[in-house]
Amino acid sequence: MAEQKGGGASLPLLARAAMVVGAIGLVAAFFLPWGSADQEFRDAVALAPDVMFYEPTGMTVSDAQDISLFSYAQVYGSMGGTWQLYTYISYALLGASALTLLLAALGRPIGSTVLAVITLAGSRLLVWDFGDRGVLPSSTHGWGIAPTVYIVAFVALVAAAVWLFVLRRKEKMQSSQ
Repeated sequence: MAEQKGGGASLPLLARAAMVVGAIGLVAAFFLPWGSADQEFRDAVALAPDVMFYEPTGMTVSDAQDISLFSYAQVYGSMGGTWQLYTYISYALLGASALTLLLAALGRPIGSTVLAVITLAGSRLLVWDFGDRGVLPSSTHGWGIAPTVYIVAFVALVAAAVWLFVLRRKEKMQSSQ
């Protein structure tokens, strides 16, 4: 791929790097707060941070101030039965995000976009489900930053993937002339 004038870095390399950054955002969102405690809950936690919030996972109230999808997956996994479906969906999001990162690093715009769409759809399904069941928002927790990060990372990745795809098509057209 031809180097562009000016900055020294090629545009396809920049587009690929932007895809990777978007994919990293998808992976990171799994570990960022999905639910965040309100100030009243945080004030109560300050008085007794080691009180058990959910014993089967060893989660204290201090741990429960900001709960990631990773933490929710552990909680649902410990509940057994049909609740484990939420564990599978959560870890499927992480798996799809990791595969998106791999494809982005390999410079595969179409594959990474397809997996990013699956990741975003899964995250939006969980947002709808948590809201529908009243898990979030609740009397103690509101939405964390993770659902927003999923959207922003998806948009960044898709924009970079389209950019890379267009750059490659232009290069192909120019080389065939």
